[in-house]
Amino acid sequence: MSKAQYTWAEVKEGMRQALNAVRANKFRSVMTIIGVMIGVGAVILVNTIMDGFNEYAETSIERIGSNVIYVTKWAPGTDFDNLTPEQRRRPNITMKEAYAIQDRCRLIKAVSPQKRAYNNIAKYENKSIRNPDDFRGCWPELADVTDRDVTYGRFIDHTDMSRKAMVCVIGPEVADALFDHHAEAVGKEIRINGWKFQVVGVQERVEDLFGISENDFIFIPMTTFERLYPKEERVILFASAVSRQLFADALDEVTNVLRRVRRVRPEEENNFGFLTQDRFKDEVAGITSKVQMGATAVALVGLLVGVVGVMNIMLVAVTQRTREIGIRKALGARRRAVLFQFLVEAVTLTGMGGVVGIVMGAVVGLIVTSALDWKYQLSPLWTMVGLAVSIGTGLLAGMYPAWRASRLDPIEALRYE
Repeated sequence: MSKAQYTWAEVKEGMRQALNAVRANKFRSVMTIIGVMIGVGAVILVNTIMDGFNEYAETSIERIGSNVIYVTKWAPGTDFDNLTPEQRRRPNITMKEAYAIQDRCRLIKAVSPQKRAYNNIAKYENKSIRNPDDFRGCWPELADVTDRDVTYGRFIDHTDMSRKAMVCVIGPEVADALFDHHAEAVGKEIRINGWKFQVVGVQERVEDLFGISENDFIFIPMTTFERLYPKEERVILFASAVSRQLFADALDEVTNVLRRVRRVRPEEENNFGFLTQDRFKDEVAGITSKVQMGATAVALVGLLVGVVGVMNIMLVAVTQRTREIGIRKALGARRRAVLFQFLVEAVTLTGMGGVVGIVMGAVVGLIVTSALDWKYQLSPLWTMVGLAVSIGTGLLAGMYPAWRASRLDPIEALRYE
């Protein structure tokens, strides 16, 4: 018999004896399997849920548009607890920046500033809806920047802007609250904070972004908003590049224009920031990766409990089978064979726990992601990691008991009662 055949025979014999031990000590074996199963199942569950969240996050971020640039007063990652003197004096984004980008940036397809009023209430007849921060003035170009259609009616146009018209476009949630049917909203007159506005359009419904509603906005012409709220200067500024291929060049172009308009010296850093789809993705990926690592580490603590449990059970098995070991060694079994037998038995137990844990984690993960309406993804990588960890647990936990069994003196073992 070749060495490979002999080794395979030992493996099969070790697995057979392990399964016999499982059948002979059902409760003890089940407790061992459960310990490993919970640890591996938790690892699979955590990573299945986090993979589903990552897919949901990427899909949500992609809805804002790959070519959209958000111009902000603060750069992402600003530490507001430790602002520098320059940052404290930093001016707000204003309409001046919006006009500059519109006039000077040839790689920008459309620009849309917005101004916002807070603590608003909209009414129609005996119905009303409170919207704390979604009553906004905008330019007609907003529809091009966000690439969002109007389901009924039309969006604000330049005629509305020039006339400072008291017209508005409402989101579907506002239409739900004030009207029985969206189509009937067009042409109706509603009151917003006491002012009368004619509804000229109802926007299409889109999915919320990370639980933040994208359907409860009310837009009016920017000129009208400035007439009603002349003291409001803060601007939310959006711009859209002409194409994804020229996005980086468009961003550089906007940066140069804003540095000139905001009088930033060559040696000074930008006193403004950008948010883009890629930046959003990087921020979310950074957060979720840390959460995923932390949750996985916590889940692995369960496996440590399993290691201790397997080691204790294997030590008990060695003690209970001392005479059997003595007989085998008296008949010529080598230390390696005894060591190998108990290692295979430990790995078989933990391997069974790992397989059951993977199935359990996958099933619970499917239930959780389905309940959250996220895409279900069972990662082959984490499945292999779970299986490898469970086998590694068996090797780690079985090493000392197997070594102890292999070192037993056959004469002393045969005398054991």
